[in-house]
Amino acid sequence: MSRDLLDRTVATVADRARWFLLVEDVPDRDGFLQAVSPGVKLAGTVALVAVAATRRTLPPAIALAALSAALALASRVPARTFLGRLSGPPAFALVVVAPQAVLMGGPPLSGTPLSAAGVEYVAVFAVRVAACVGLLSALLLTTRFADLLAALRRLRAPPISVALLSITHRYLLVTFGELGRMVRARRGRTLAEPDARRTWRDSGNFVGTFLLRTLERGERVQRAARARGGTGTPPLRQRDPLGLPDAAFAAVVVVAVSVVVVA
Repeated sequence: MSRDLLDRTVATVADRARWFLLVEDVPDRDGFLQAVSPGVKLAGTVALVAVAATRRTLPPAIALAALSAALALASRVPARTFLGRLSGPPAFALVVVAPQAVLMGGPPLSGTPLSAAGVEYVAVFAVRVAACVGLLSALLLTTRFADLLAALRRLRAPPISVALLSITHRYLLVTFGELGRMVRARRGRTLAEPDARRTWRDSGNFVGTFLLRTLERGERVQRAARARGGTGTPPLRQRDPLGLPDAAFAAVVVVAVSVVVVA
């Protein structure tokens, strides 16, 4: 493996991770979910995800996956952004459960070692994961992280859980930002392509240095936040009154849950 290939791979991982964690302009767009109160949006999404995760047949799972896509479309979420977040977990789930198409008992499909029950199980599992990821992506892409934390506090989530979630999100951004800076610095100091043995040795040194620097950077971030009084729980701003978008989203959730559960 060449150093250039390794650096490009690490830089791509860091950029994609920061792209996944940061929500930039989508929450400011004039869309359906953006107009819904974060608390209502969070509670409704959790209910839909709970229903999607417990479906055992294909039509309800497909319906909830289609609902997530419709919500993203109504909220003016870019298709590339939505599909970029949606494609990875279902593909991984499909690879993990694919052996069940052969291992599960039941009548085989014509001319293949696959069982009909196994193929159905794999399809339902993958679509179910896609529905859950799509619903959560629609929530996260249309809600700023600070508003999501405030909604959790209003819904009486354990304060320690909210604090840990906030710290984890902040530290992940610091970690991947540090990783990208180290890759750029390493590229700037590279004059010639080393051999494979030296590349692996340098990569080990790079990983060790990265872990030490992220720990040091995290401690500096914590000290800076404490100096500014940012380690405590910020006061909640006055909640906006519920309006028509909140009622519309609640109606969508109630109808979707009722139809899927009955089906």
